[in-house]
Amino acid sequence: MRPSRLALFVLAFGALAACSAPSTGVGSGGSNGMDEPFVPDDPTAYGPGDYCSDTYVLLQPTIRSNFSLGSEYYRNGDYCAAYPYIKNILETEPLFTGEDPDDRNYLRMASIYEAFAAEVDSTNLDERVAYLDSALTTRRMGVEALEANGIEYDVFLRDLREGFFYFQNAAFYDDAEERKFQAFNRALEAQPDSLEDWYITQLFTGSADVYGDEIPNPDRGAFIRRLAEAADDPALKANYVAFADYVETEPSVQDQVAGSDEAVQALLNDLEAGTLTGTRVFTLLATAQQQPERLEALGADPGAIISALVVLPEIESQVDNPRTLYALSVRARRSGDTARANDLFSRAIANAESNAQRADFYYSAGQYDRALQVFPSHGPSLYRRAGLIGQSVGRPSGLRGRFAYWCLADIYRNVAAQTSGNIAAQARRAAAQYERAGPTREQYFLEGFQPGQSVSSSLGAYGSCTTRVR
Repeated sequence: MRPSRLALFVLAFGALAACSAPSTGVGSGGSNGMDEPFVPDDPTAYGPGDYCSDTYVLLQPTIRSNFSLGSEYYRNGDYCAAYPYIKNILETEPLFTGEDPDDRNYLRMASIYEAFAAEVDSTNLDERVAYLDSALTTRRMGVEALEANGIEYDVFLRDLREGFFYFQNAAFYDDAEERKFQAFNRALEAQPDSLEDWYITQLFTGSADVYGDEIPNPDRGAFIRRLAEAADDPALKANYVAFADYVETEPSVQDQVAGSDEAVQALLNDLEAGTLTGTRVFTLLATAQQQPERLEALGADPGAIISALVVLPEIESQVDNPRTLYALSVRARRSGDTARANDLFSRAIANAESNAQRADFYYSAGQYDRALQVFPSHGPSLYRRAGLIGQSVGRPSGLRGRFAYWCLADIYRNVAAQTSGNIAAQARRAAAQYERAGPTREQYFLEGFQPGQSVSSSLGAYGSCTTRVR
């Protein structure tokens, strides 16, 4: 809801010129006397479609006056009123500020274009993207103007703003994740000690796309160590260091899972036919232990598969192997020998080669929280926990309550960055769904929130979270 401007214009200038049903054209400025307000030849010559159909335009004879009016309307959030004045300045003296020149007029116009994009009907994708593209172009023109005039500017803040733009508008750009990563990474390289942890986590989630999620992955490991050095939160630092160790380590034969669901089905077929041998036995065992949901999706019982595998010579002969011990514990539990099952499980945990492997065992046993205690980056457990958080949040109705949907989108993106395959794909889909369920720009603007602002929300039984307004 925009404040009434009629009384202000009548008192200050004594005349009004109405521009009804503006379109996407640009009106030409000009010097005119106070008694002869400027009226464009084409009354639809100013800006942003039907959104500003009731805009009143009274351009002033001096740049300073237009700058003052445009600045006042912009600060009040009245973008329809600000638009013609800022447009006029950009056409005449774009770096004018009344003091030292800078590109604030370009930055303001870009923000106005983004606000207009948010008002476009959701079915009109082309128009919305046109406004967003205009925002990008306008910011770039501002930088070019600064450079052409030898004016220094803060690259760091502009990189952060560009990265957030792609974070906020990821649904409209196929390469948004890559562009967001590049912008935030430039900021990291320029001022690693100045980057807030929120930006660090965005770089972490993007690293899976940039460097791939395969293991071992020394390049990604090295990058995540850089993020650990830049992070402020001690727990985040420790988590990233542990995950870097994990992605840099070559998995043993016993730890390698099947690469695709087709490969899992082929292993199951061979097990049923009695032709499963060699390292493929360990591949099916590792898949059943680390990713049991993949077997369940194919109609197989992970516990039954593990019990069938443990009698095969490849596994039976390795009685001290931690995966064999865990498989034996599963078999003992299924046969009702709880005491032996517990003993074998404890031995498997004690003999595990890493905390990541211990987390696999806890996860397979349904102890997701315990898995995350020993290895906070255990992707499958993080995915399960995210689902429980989503259930705890439920369906909040208030604006602040619905900020939790943005938190859940953040949580699922983090999950996707720490796992691979089917789980990562499901996590990305969940993140996109929660992102769409968050508040609209119009809804949060009415309560005084701005894009990029930090906000908190309740996660029900899982405490609270902090995220950024989209």
